[in-house]
Amino acid sequence: MNPFKLKLAILHIYPPLERVFPMKNQLPPFVEAFLQELSFKGRKPSTISRYRYDLLDFQAWIDDNYNGKWDLSKNEIDIFFFDLQIKRNYHTRTIRRIHSVLKQLALFQQNQRQPKLRAILLIDPPELTVEPLSSSDWISLEEEQQLFQSLRSTAFLSEKQLETFRYYQARNEFIITLFLRYGLTIQEVTNINMSHIQFQHRRIQIADVHHTVRTLMLTNDDAALSYRYMKTIPEPVRPKFHSHDPFFVAFDFQRKTFHWSYEDDAPKRMTIIAIQKMLRQEIERAQLRKGISAQTLRNTAILRRLVSGEKLHQLLEATGYTSEQSLQRYIQTYLTLSDVQRIQLQKSS
Repeated sequence: MNPFKLKLAILHIYPPLERVFPMKNQLPPFVEAFLQELSFKGRKPSTISRYRYDLLDFQAWIDDNYNGKWDLSKNEIDIFFFDLQIKRNYHTRTIRRIHSVLKQLALFQQNQRQPKLRAILLIDPPELTVEPLSSSDWISLEEEQQLFQSLRSTAFLSEKQLETFRYYQARNEFIITLFLRYGLTIQEVTNINMSHIQFQHRRIQIADVHHTVRTLMLTNDDAALSYRYMKTIPEPVRPKFHSHDPFFVAFDFQRKTFHWSYEDDAPKRMTIIAIQKMLRQEIERAQLRKGISAQTLRNTAILRRLVSGEKLHQLLEATGYTSEQSLQRYIQTYLTLSDVQRIQLQKSS
């Protein structure tokens, strides 16, 4: 029986694991060769580290259950995935990721004319059930108004923060505007360069993870906000127009000016971590609930577009998603919205 279709009612027979499998520090040579091949293909070190962790975990499991035998049958591999779902209670997305790693290793072995893990090719990953967002995964009109009111005020700032607030206020407000009103991802915001901006035409070129470029048209007010932020940066450290300098520049609170990277001989780009920290601080300053993130704001923007009646092909173009399947969670959420929630989202549009 396929373990992915077993009822959770059997949990009382298989109680959750109470320990993490011990892992060896070494993987078999054929696995190391697979990881090395991924490196040659240009996979990121973080991706390879994730693969290594999953493979070490799988090795620990076969050490415990099959004396380290990698050449398992379909039924034996089924038991592994059964353990992930029932004993460890892993999320479906995590199980699918682990299945993908093992399948890629099996295909690598197949190309090497080796039989290791060939049975994984006979096993399908569990279906990814699309669940709607919860109400905490987007913000209300009242929360939005409270956030922007706080962004434009000096409430709850320390004396030191008051001294520099005028420099980064417009920057912070524009970043949050890109999340909440245009639905950009935090990676897309981080990657914006001066060459992507056309202030005169109110346009920004956005490149997604697939290197697909789309054009973002700003409102007059938002275009003015973006230009105001740029003019707050002192000219000696200001990003150069039409250059590869970053648009969003990190701020040095110690020196009370924007950071300059001597290594790159350019303004220092604001990192994802720095943007996340800024957003957390602004959410706290606005006295909003914890957990509001860049993704929460992006969710809000996408739901607003759906509520306003935007067509799916327009929504795909605006958000950078490549298929309607990527929007299914938002569509499911839209279908479950109450009349009050829809009105709230319409008012926010």
